[in-house]
Amino acid sequence: MADYSTDDPFMFDGRSYLFEPEYTDEELQELRERATRERELPVVNAATQPRISGNWWCTCGDCKAMDTEQECLCCTEWDLLSRDTQENHCFVQSEDFPALINKAVLETFFHVPKINWRRRPIPEGPNGQLSTEQCRLVAYRVVLEWGLKGERLGRKQRRVLPSCVVTAIRNKYPSPSGIYQGFQEADELSRIL
Repeated sequence: MADYSTDDPFMFDGRSYLFEPEYTDEELQELRERATRERELPVVNAATQPRISGNWWCTCGDCKAMDTEQECLCCTEWDLLSRDTQENHCFVQSEDFPALINKAVLETFFHVPKINWRRRPIPEGPNGQLSTEQCRLVAYRVVLEWGLKGERLGRKQRRVLPSCVVTAIRNKYPSPSGIYQGFQEADELSRIL
C-alpha cells in the first residue's frame, strides 16, 4: 500500500511554472492578431508601391516619407499602441506624447541607472545638460519604453518608431546640421552615448 494519496491537497507538484499567471482570452486574441499582422505585412508591402516614394501609407496625417522602407511606419500601424489609442488619430496629437518628450523627463530618464547604456554617458550640452542629439536619442528611447509597457527588448530585437513620432522629436530637438541618422541597431548607437 502506498504511503500517499493522490487526493492529498498538500502534495508537492514539481512541475515548473504551474502557478504562473496565464494570458487572458483578450491577451491571447491580441497576440494572435499581432502575429497575423506581422505575417501579412511583408506580403502587403511587396504588392504595393515603395513607401519611400511618398506618404500615401500614412493614415494619421502627420507622417513623412523616411529614408528606408522600414522607417516608413504610421502610428496607426504600430503594434505597441492599443486599438483604443489608434482609431486613425495620430499618437503625436495625444495628450501623452508631449509629456514623454518633455526636456525635464528626458534629463531624468537619461540619469536613471535602469537604462542599459553600454557605458555611463555624460551630458554633452552646455552647463551639463543634454545635447540636442542626446535629447533626440533619449526621446526615442522614452517613447519606446512607454510603448513597450515593461516588455524588455534584447539584442537584435529592436523596434522602429512611427514616422510621425520621429518627425515630432526631430522638430522639437533639431540637428544643427539638419542631418539625421535613421533607425540603427544598438551597437551603432554606442558611439553617441
